[in-house]
Amino acid sequence: MPRKPDPTLKPAIVCKVTDHLHATRLEDVSVRSLGRALGTSAYPIVYHFGSRDGLIDAVVEHLNRHVHAVRLDPDADETGLAEYLQAVFGHLGERDRFLAARLTFELGSVECLTEHDRHRRLHRAHIETLAAWCRAHGADDRSAQRVARAAVLACRGAQWGAVLDGDVAHTDVVLRGVAQRIASEVSVAVH
Repeated sequence: MPRKPDPTLKPAIVCKVTDHLHATRLEDVSVRSLGRALGTSAYPIVYHFGSRDGLIDAVVEHLNRHVHAVRLDPDADETGLAEYLQAVFGHLGERDRFLAARLTFELGSVECLTEHDRHRRLHRAHIETLAAWCRAHGADDRSAQRVARAAVLACRGAQWGAVLDGDVAHTDVVLRGVAQRIASEVSVAVH
């Protein structure tokens, strides 16, 4: 009779791999290297996650678990919008948030070469969330989509800049500026 899987092993693997990825390039990660980092064979990784990509997806999900719970009330004011942008795209001074941004770019940049669409779906969801805010503040659908798309790209640009140059403190300032620009552009579109 086969052994029952240990339910604590999967989260423990995700936590250990997360720690490992803080100092490891994604391209240097394989199932075997992760097994070595965990002090085990590759078997538990394959058993619990199916593949290296499955494990990396689990790490990204683990790192972004609180971001997925963040909601933007479409009726929120500009301050609420800025807080939302910072909660979703900012706080990169936190070690795990910085790693989440780094992995998002590393994985998202090659997603168009694979059959995965996780990051594209998330990107579109961010645009739709901001477009809903714009529409709730009087913008027509076309203007809302245009403003939201530009805003998400600006937020991602702020994240990428922080990953490249390490200036994580500046990211939240830029995100507040993005919120101001959204509010301003929506106000102009309405009048």
